Amino acid sequence: MASKNILRSKVEAPQGGGPTDSPTDSPTDSSTAGSPPRAQPRLYYGWVIVGVIILSGLAASVQLNPTIGVFVKPISDEFGWSRSTIAGAVTAGTICGGLIAIFIGPLIDRFGGKWVLFFGFLIMGGALIALGFISALWQFYLIFIVSRMLLQGVINLSNNVIVSKWFVRKRGRAVSIANVGQRLGNGITPLYAQTFITGFGWRQATIAVGLLAWSLTLGPVLLWLRRQPEDMGLHADGEPPEQARKETPGGSVAAPHIEVSFTLKEAVRTRGFYLLLGAMSFSFLSGAGINFNMVALFTDQGLSPSQAVLIVTAWSLLGLPALLIAGVLSERLPVRGILVVVYLGVVAGIGLLIGVKSVPSGMAFALVHGSFFGAMPVLQNLIVANYYGRTHLGSIRGVVTPVSMVCNAVGPLIAASAYDSTGSYTRVLLAFMGLMSLAALAMMLASPPKQPR
Repeated sequence: MASKNILRSKVEAPQGGGPTDSPTDSPTDSSTAGSPPRAQPRLYYGWVIVGVIILSGLAASVQLNPTIGVFVKPISDEFGWSRSTIAGAVTAGTICGGLIAIFIGPLIDRFGGKWVLFFGFLIMGGALIALGFISALWQFYLIFIVSRMLLQGVINLSNNVIVSKWFVRKRGRAVSIANVGQRLGNGITPLYAQTFITGFGWRQATIAVGLLAWSLTLGPVLLWLRRQPEDMGLHADGEPPEQARKETPGGSVAAPHIEVSFTLKEAVRTRGFYLLLGAMSFSFLSGAGINFNMVALFTDQGLSPSQAVLIVTAWSLLGLPALLIAGVLSERLPVRGILVVVYLGVVAGIGLLIGVKSVPSGMAFALVHGSFFGAMPVLQNLIVANYYGRTHLGSIRGVVTPVSMVCNAVGPLIAASAYDSTGSYTRVLLAFMGLMSLAALAMMLASPPKQPR
């Protein structure tokens, strides 16, 4: 009988590390208490959730800066608005999105993201369709403020929280796969929009991207999105707590991993919270400033609009393997250390951007900056979830988001204003390199917090 029990423990024990030898920046977790579990299906429903978030990320790209950047020159040429005027609408909408995130985060924790995402995409898609019929600046500002507010304060917040609630031990790979949608959208959607602009005009292009957002999300979100595994009688990762044990070399079975769990009040009392917030805010500021102005920068430096969009597409698609690799590495190495390397890689990529004068130099930028920048959002989502747990993640992200979104909003405006005043992006790009270097330093100092008693 003893030999049978030992054999059974060997079969059921996974390959993950224990609480003291886990290479990630937080203890590997087990499921939180919930409804009584039933038999685990062959396909864990969390992977269905990942699929829905892939579509959500792909649709969200219609309002991300690389896509908006495609519309900057056509709209500016028709109405005579400066780039900083257009960027002002993006700034205002992003700040409003950060403010409403304070209230949306707790709603996601309590009720889930189904209706939050459904109505977010319903209204955002309608706003983009309405953009094709504007004739005045106030109309442009109203539509852009509403759509950017929904993107940053509702859609992106939901995408960043939902998958982490379904995974703990496999969180790295799950979050990285879920982010494929947004990264793919950053490459495909600007190309899609530019094709419509070239063939039919920018007004028809805004209608097309609005319909794209609706078609990708409304049905899947309504039919398949769920709040958390416990609501379906499941455990995180699709494995019961008994499988979160590790067999020791002597044949015994170690205690199950304990899931880290901080409330919002506990999280904001830790030093690491503010270091993470600072590092992420710097990355949002510089990243948004570059992404919004990328197409305009390339065309200013002698490339055609088609060549500029080609480089942006390559930049985005080259980030796909990087984000998947980052997800796998995050389950084996400290996320904090990986992020330091990624931030420094982004610094090198910005340096290459300053010298882009042709398609080959643009592709060199796309390879370096695209790879490191592509891995960055995944790792930033992971480190917050790993440090503070999944139970109150929506509330914690709801407090992080306003600060990050202010920086995200200010970045495009700073870069556009620098261009309007100097006729060049060089100085502001050098400033962004300095900010990303500070982000790397802050991340180096952001040690994991201790679980409160």
